[in-house]
Amino acid sequence: MSDVFISYRRQDSPAATGRLADRLYAAFGADRVFLDVGDIVPGANFVQALEHALAGATVVLALVGPGWLRAAANNGRRLDDPDDFVRREIELALAHGKPVIPILLDGAQMPKAQELPPSLQDFTSCQAVVLANDRWDADTSALIDVLASQYGITPGVSHGRHASAWWHKPVELATDLVELLVHPRALIVRRLGSGAAIGAYSLLLRALAMLVLCLALGNLLLGVASQGPPQRWLVPGLTLGLLMAVALSAVLAGAWRVVQRVPCWSRVATPFAYLFGGTWLYFCTGTFVMLFGVELVQPQVLQDFIAQASHAGTDALPTVSVPLMRAVHGPALVTVAIGSAVWLAGIAWCVRGWAVFRIALGAGRLAAAVAFLLWVALLAGLCALAWQAAT
Repeated sequence: MSDVFISYRRQDSPAATGRLADRLYAAFGADRVFLDVGDIVPGANFVQALEHALAGATVVLALVGPGWLRAAANNGRRLDDPDDFVRREIELALAHGKPVIPILLDGAQMPKAQELPPSLQDFTSCQAVVLANDRWDADTSALIDVLASQYGITPGVSHGRHASAWWHKPVELATDLVELLVHPRALIVRRLGSGAAIGAYSLLLRALAMLVLCLALGNLLLGVASQGPPQRWLVPGLTLGLLMAVALSAVLAGAWRVVQRVPCWSRVATPFAYLFGGTWLYFCTGTFVMLFGVELVQPQVLQDFIAQASHAGTDALPTVSVPLMRAVHGPALVTVAIGSAVWLAGIAWCVRGWAVFRIALGAGRLAAAVAFLLWVALLAGLCALAWQAAT
């Protein structure tokens, strides 16, 4: 999938459009920039190809030239036609919550809300970028910087599907992990592909590898913080984490099936594996920072707490946790604050990445909100049933 989707009219500023496309190809690679002229395979369904490319893109560049607003067809203005491709592209981008950047070419001005159809009026609130002919190099360089810093589209990094040496896979997985923790939506959408490929077996395996890596790193951090044998946390943590990921993704897929009325477990499980793994790693990192400060103040207090809690059971937790709570002072307070900040960053990260489900399932904001609320309600009901059964 391409990271950058270019929406344009072929008759509107064709020279500037081609010039910008060449600049983006040189910066990001041709496989990361979608331009319909050369990127749709002959014989493919044109409409479906555009919609799939748009669903998988990280950002949409809407090229606006002097004739963009007033472009005419046989039956009137093109933008007033619901089947106009430019109109449909921007409507889909806005409906899916895609970042849309208007690119003003050849002295064009941003259209006013009253000049656009109601479905496009949100387009006028998008921050535009001006590409002037006499400042072309500087303006396009600034645009590339924005795409890199704000949307995680790194210049010079190609994401082709060519075969590589075996040792490239671990390096690629580590690179994906770094990008996942910084720009989750960009990485996940690029790895998902489009259409039926979203549920492909190979993509699910790749997501599973990332999940296992995140679970292993997170549980190793917990093991180091507890100053115990790594296997105490690693093996049970991996097993429990995988079981939780399968269960939670199954319930989420059930919620989406109610909303979309189609089977979609594989389309949910693939992005969920990335999100669950990253969330767990953020949680374990914050916990590690907190426990590190506690161990600095009072060594062995965590091991003593674990040993006493395992022997005394859950009913005695308030009593055995008193020494642990007393150790939270001085440097430990600072690390607790830092760890809490890491947790908050993880929550914000998860919120940013959650939009990938709308992209993977081609749903709007309302459907995504209903599916999320239904998922939470189902989880709450299952937890309540489990609590009643246990008591």
